[in-house]
Amino acid sequence: MAATHRRWGGRSRSTAVFVMTASLVVGLLAPAAAESANVLASEYDIVFPVAAPYNYSDSWGAPRSGGRTHQGIDIFAAKGTPVVAVADGTVTKVSIGERAGRYIVVRHNGGWRSYYLHLDNDTPGTDDGLGGAPADGIVVGAKVKAGDILDFVGDSGNAEETPSHLHFEIRDVTGFPTNPYPHLRAAEGRPVTASAGQAAATPRFAGENVRYVGNLGLNGGFAADIEVHDAVAYIGTWGRPQSCPASGVRMIDVADPSSPVLIGAIATGDEFSATSTDSLWVGEVETSTFSGDLAVAAVRLCDTSEGMRRSAKLRGLALYDVSDSAAPTLVGTYESGPRTQGVHEIDVVVRENGTVLAAVTVLQSHRHSEGASGDLRIIDITDPGTPIELADWDFRRDAGGALTGAMAEAVFDDLELHAHSATWAAAGNQLWVANWDAGIVLLDTADPAAPLLITTFGFDPDSEGNAHSVAVDADRGILVRSDQDLVSRDSERHSRGWSGQRIYDISDLDKVIEVASFTSPRAVANEEGDATYVDGRYSAHSAVIEGDIQYAAWYSDGVRIVDLTNPADPVEVGWFIPPASIDPQRYWQAPDGTAALPMVWGVTVTDGLMYVSDMNTGLWIMEYTPPRPVIEYPRL
Repeated sequence: MAATHRRWGGRSRSTAVFVMTASLVVGLLAPAAAESANVLASEYDIVFPVAAPYNYSDSWGAPRSGGRTHQGIDIFAAKGTPVVAVADGTVTKVSIGERAGRYIVVRHNGGWRSYYLHLDNDTPGTDDGLGGAPADGIVVGAKVKAGDILDFVGDSGNAEETPSHLHFEIRDVTGFPTNPYPHLRAAEGRPVTASAGQAAATPRFAGENVRYVGNLGLNGGFAADIEVHDAVAYIGTWGRPQSCPASGVRMIDVADPSSPVLIGAIATGDEFSATSTDSLWVGEVETSTFSGDLAVAAVRLCDTSEGMRRSAKLRGLALYDVSDSAAPTLVGTYESGPRTQGVHEIDVVVRENGTVLAAVTVLQSHRHSEGASGDLRIIDITDPGTPIELADWDFRRDAGGALTGAMAEAVFDDLELHAHSATWAAAGNQLWVANWDAGIVLLDTADPAAPLLITTFGFDPDSEGNAHSVAVDADRGILVRSDQDLVSRDSERHSRGWSGQRIYDISDLDKVIEVASFTSPRAVANEEGDATYVDGRYSAHSAVIEGDIQYAAWYSDGVRIVDLTNPADPVEVGWFIPPASIDPQRYWQAPDGTAALPMVWGVTVTDGLMYVSDMNTGLWIMEYTPPRPVIEYPRL
């Protein structure tokens, strides 16, 4: 692995890539082929044609319909990803072909040519074939430099039924095609110098009342939870047994949000192999034992099988001093237990008395320990070097037999009553727990070592409620519950259609009232109750509330921006959907088999900017731009 520093679209990128030099490629070839490759490597000194993240393999010569063979390399990336000139040259063709779709040809010094096929011909956010255009100034006769944006990745021509990709070709001075693969591998480690036109380019996305600021692709793993602190964005990694990149928490310098730069990672290396860092918290902490910026990463096994749970792998919490983001230091760990899968969700509060508490959920801990350990833990991290578990609580075990017994009888499996996430409120004296089908559970945590049940609401065994997370505005007495259902119509035990949100008035804890619900446009079920859209995963996931505005991460429906001025009448006032893409680990697919889809995991708001993590395409930085009110002037 080697670290490279790139510029795409005027934004500096530092990313870990595998570098195969031309000499290494030559060493792997037969002598005659090696001699040819040496000549070609020298002749075709290129930069990589597609902005990260992307996927490709050596498909040169693969059979195609009509007895043809593949004369290029397919580079898979999100629709709308910038396509750049691989070397200085002149644009000789901008055209449309039946198979090639929209395509561009560039002639380079010495007479060789590069071809760029299947370019984007759709209106952003659609597949209508009615939009798309080359980058500004890209016409026949235009002079381009290496790295200048030519166009954008699409699925035009005979690529309409495939994931969006660029078909890239190299042809020599005689017009004979040659395999671009070794040159692409060599280009992986070659920096690109941005031009003014490239710096002004904007990746294509769908949205309303939002302004693009910046983005950064993250190759290698699913982008998970996101936090921003002191001009650094922290993005976790989510993984599964068959696709566990163990990329840890990526740290991205966003001092200039239009040019995010990857500066490092925490919770990586051999100690954290085979783990996810789904959730995290970052903030300033001042205690008698620690002073500075603290990052707390939830560490969970990708493979949660019994064999792995009984292994000695670290799982629980990893606590880092990130006061100097260029040199983070591991200061402590918390182990959730050898029979557990680790921590899935975390929230941290700094209490008025100076203590620092972490509320964490250890999924299926109650089941795996046969009730000895609960799914909810409260950890004192006032001294990050020695975390202390204060409480181990579980709704099924500790809430009272009559209450939980009736619920357990009503659900398919008491696992559906597990604690999925927990959120602090009231300066750490309240803990709101999203307890899956049990709904919402509120704990009094004035004494964090002895949490007491205050109330529970929202239990509905027939709806497959899946209370995933909550956003609380205690001052206004509002709670927004986001329900997750990624299975949709595939099982009778799951809700018909996709899940949405429920909005509660919590101003009177003795009488909590559900005042409204909110559902994104593609999560609405049809008259039969089935999901209308199955080309993505249109489920709610999580949300944050800033003032009167809620920002909800909604997987394939992106970020939904909702005005909660009147909580009983939520009004969508904006939205953002990043471009569809195949995930780097090739895990996610929509119910209808679609492989390229947006998958927004999280959103946070800092200094008026939305920082969004998309599992497939990385970090997006946007600004919500409220619509201007229409002013009607009286006629004179």
